[in-house]
Amino acid sequence: MPRPRSDIARRKVIAAVTDIMVERGAGGVTIDAVAARSGVAKTTIYRHWPDRAALVLDTARSHFADFDSPDTGSLRGDLRTYFGLVDDHTLSGEAGNVMPMVLEASNRDPEMAGILDAISTERARDLEAILDRARERGEFASELDSDQLLGVIVGPVVFHKLVRRRPLSPSYVEACIEVALAGIAALAPDSPA
Repeated sequence: MPRPRSDIARRKVIAAVTDIMVERGAGGVTIDAVAARSGVAKTTIYRHWPDRAALVLDTARSHFADFDSPDTGSLRGDLRTYFGLVDDHTLSGEAGNVMPMVLEASNRDPEMAGILDAISTERARDLEAILDRARERGEFASELDSDQLLGVIVGPVVFHKLVRRRPLSPSYVEACIEVALAGIAALAPDSPA
């Protein structure tokens, strides 16, 4: 069964935006440039995306794989599984090329800063679910702040991949998880991490 024309056009547009962002950064994305690169009419682009921000946001989202947050029965197991999925489907894929462009552009472009905030909020939901389950299991003290825990867990991985632009090895991610768990345990010495 052939794909609907709108699906084909969407794929062409997303591919064009990705290419432009990798070549020129997020600032290089314009509707004119996307139309020229994709071969899709500007009217069709505007029908699906009202502006550049919606186009960049949808492109970034399209590179993130959707998966359920893992529930292995332990915080350690959930984090190992989660980061394995994220690396396989996100950080090692095209999102690993697109996200540094959004990050870099967000420092000087309020529109890109809004996109980065939206993506960060969406991506944090899986980890928040993991932390909520661990909290319910009593794996760490309930008074520990979830935002701080997210920063401790995700910060080193994001810094290594998106800021330093270095590949993530399983051993690096494992070490980050162990350091985060040791820190959580140190904050609540009476509860196991």
